[in-house]
Amino acid sequence: MRTIHASQRGIALLITIFSLLLLTGIAIGLMYLGDTETRVNDNFRSSQQAYFAAYGGLQSVRERMTLANTAPHQVTPPSATLGNNASVLYVTNPAGNSDTVSPTDSTNAYYDNELCTELTSVGQVCGQTRYFQAPVSEDKPSSMVNTFSALSYKWVRVTEKSNANVPPYYNNGSSSTSTRGTQICWNGVNELPVTSLGVANCSTGIGSDPPGWSPVYTLTSLAVTTNGAKRMLQMEVANDPPLETKGAVDSQDHVDLNGSLTVNGYDYCTCNCTVDNKGNATCTDRSGATCDRSHYAIYAAGTVDNPNASEDLISGATPPVVQNGAWPWDVPALVAKYRNATGTVNVASAPYSWTCTGGSCGTHSNGTFGVPPNFPPSPASSPTGPANMASQVTYIPGDVQLTSGTVGNGVLVVDGNLDIHGGLQFYGLIIVRGVISFTGGGSDKVNLYGAIIAGQQSYVDNTLGGSANINFDYCALPQQDKTQPPRMLSFRDISF
Repeated sequence: MRTIHASQRGIALLITIFSLLLLTGIAIGLMYLGDTETRVNDNFRSSQQAYFAAYGGLQSVRERMTLANTAPHQVTPPSATLGNNASVLYVTNPAGNSDTVSPTDSTNAYYDNELCTELTSVGQVCGQTRYFQAPVSEDKPSSMVNTFSALSYKWVRVTEKSNANVPPYYNNGSSSTSTRGTQICWNGVNELPVTSLGVANCSTGIGSDPPGWSPVYTLTSLAVTTNGAKRMLQMEVANDPPLETKGAVDSQDHVDLNGSLTVNGYDYCTCNCTVDNKGNATCTDRSGATCDRSHYAIYAAGTVDNPNASEDLISGATPPVVQNGAWPWDVPALVAKYRNATGTVNVASAPYSWTCTGGSCGTHSNGTFGVPPNFPPSPASSPTGPANMASQVTYIPGDVQLTSGTVGNGVLVVDGNLDIHGGLQFYGLIIVRGVISFTGGGSDKVNLYGAIIAGQQSYVDNTLGGSANINFDYCALPQQDKTQPPRMLSFRDISF
């Protein structure tokens, strides 16, 4: 039998007490860790709620900028770059009558402190009231006019993007040709400062130069949740402009002229032209239109042969042919844009099922790439044609020779060289990554109403049978889709 000494009496109670204290400490620690984890999760959830609220605000305003929208739903962006009069527009979204959203007031809970950073970066002074347009309200659904908004962002700011106000900084390879604060333009493929394009403003429409550029807009959104979580997001958007070439033929390299040929830079869409047997054109306004005489017959980044007696190069511009001009197109990017577009028809798949191997798609006759209007077509602003007249985007993934009987309507993209060997009737735009050649081979006439963009040389060979007629036609070129919101070009999360 074990004997407990007097010095050992009470030790069990102490051990029990210490054990209870240890367990209590562990329990408290676990409770603390659990509470911290809960708070972290709550903060993360609130931050995510603010993120998606800000993102929802950006998308809401982006949709309201759709050109086909009408007031009061439509949001019309500023027409001046940051730092000029009326260059900042806010769409505000208070959470109720007691919530005051005033992003231009430094004492307001939702003050836009990012704007000062952007103004400073382009050499402008903060706090100028002349910058601001009258704010626009969030367009709430009719069932929620007197209640909280469906979106919980606080405001979205709309500004024209200018060089250096947000990254990246476009210097175009030379600091002397790129100035902070100048407008940034978009042509559906690239962004460039307007100073590198040689014009004062991004412009679109008939006669624009450079062809088919539109302003880039910066949308900045702030969202604040009920427990104070904040997120600020930024998106760059731009409307895809109508594509407009500089001439009936835009060539990146030298242009050889041989054989019977007429290239007319007068806009068939707005001009009614007659050409005499000496190649002299008389062009008048079409009914309800003003004849556009601003385009060239041939615009080349290289040189162009002098025309002979059988070659007529006609244009309202002087001179009708431009040689060694600045090349405005990124042909590989244009090819990729249309190749990847929704609805593009690849001839290597049904219904064409061409065999394209080793970079060649062979020779094809009687191809139909969309159904054109009657040739020569009636005024393109109101074309007539077969009942099934329709356009399509057609992609040919290699070199091809198209022989007699080929017709089309829309956009024809050749990811290689194109040899037109015989008749062609096409209404639209032809984009060729490589060389485009007209090599004749029959009595069929070659008629094109629209334009050609050739990545390299454009040849018209003296074996051409009959006449090749290439006519600039703005109405046949890809037009701006006003039913779609501006394209999202970039997106970023701003720390503040």
